[in-house]
Amino acid sequence: MQLEGEIAVVTGAGAGVGRGIALALGERQVKVVVADIEADRAEAVAQEIYDHGGDAIGVACDVRDLACVEALADAAWDRYGDVSIIWNNAGVAVTSAGGVIDGDPVDLEWVLSVNLVGAWNGCSVFGKRFVERGAPAWIVNTASEHALGFVHPGQGFYTASKHALLGLSDVIRHELPEHVGISVFCPGLVESELWNAARNRPTPIAPELAPVAEVAKAVIGQGMPAVDAGRKAVAGLAAEEFLIVTHPTSRGVAERRFEEIAKAFDSQAPYEEGCERYDVNAVAASVMAQLEEAQA
Repeated sequence: MQLEGEIAVVTGAGAGVGRGIALALGERQVKVVVADIEADRAEAVAQEIYDHGGDAIGVACDVRDLACVEALADAAWDRYGDVSIIWNNAGVAVTSAGGVIDGDPVDLEWVLSVNLVGAWNGCSVFGKRFVERGAPAWIVNTASEHALGFVHPGQGFYTASKHALLGLSDVIRHELPEHVGISVFCPGLVESELWNAARNRPTPIAPELAPVAEVAKAVIGQGMPAVDAGRKAVAGLAAEEFLIVTHPTSRGVAERRFEEIAKAFDSQAPYEEGCERYDVNAVAASVMAQLEEAQA
C-alpha cells in the first residue's frame, strides 16, 4: 500500500504502541487523526507529528461507544475530506492476581468492551465507509503475540480478547470487497503504559493488585521502544501483510501452538478415506448448489 498522502485514524494513540504507530505513519507523510480516550494525550501526540513536519489532529474518543466512533469518523472526514486507513489500536489489560476463575466480572467486561467491541466498532464504522467509497483502503487491528499462543498468567481476559480479535479479523478479510484490506498487528513486549491502563478502568483498581502492577511496569519498561515497534507495524501495513509481527521470539510461541494442534490431529483425528464428507465448506457449497438448482 502506498502510504504517502493517505489519511489514517489511529485509536489508543495517546501513548505506547499507538503513539509509536502514529509517529511512524507521520514519518511516512501520512496525515494522522490521533484518537485517545484522554484528549490531552491525543493532542500532544498530534503536536509531536506536527513538530516533525507532519499533519495531524488529536480527537477524544471512547472506542466502547459506537456513537463516539461515528463522531471520530465524522471529525476525520470533516478535517481531511477522506480517510483510507483505520488502525484499531486501543487496548487495555488488567492483571487478575488469582487467575481467570477468580477474576472480576467488571474487568472481563471492561477488557472485552475495549479490546474486542471497540475494535469491532472501528471495523464497522470505517469499514462501511471504505466499502462505499470504492477506493483502496485498509483496516488494521492491534492484537498481540497473545493471539498467537503466548500465555501470561493473570492475563486471561486480555489473551481471550486478542484471540477473539484475530478470529474476527480473519472472518472480516473473507467478507471484504477486494479494494479493502485488513491486517492484524501482533507485537511482543513493547515499552508502553499498558501496566497502567487501569487508570481508565470504570472502578478503581483493587489495592492488592498495586504490587502486581509495579512488576508489570518494570517488565514492560524493558520492552522494544514503541516507535521502533510502530515502524515495524507500518512497514507491515505498507507490505499489505495480514499478520504483522515484531519479535522473533514470538515465532516460537506460534510454532509450539501449531505443534500442539498437529499432534492432536495425528493422535485423535488422522486422515480417513471419505472424511471430506464432513468438511463444513464442502457441505455448505453442496447445499447452496442444491438450493440454486431448485430455484432455477
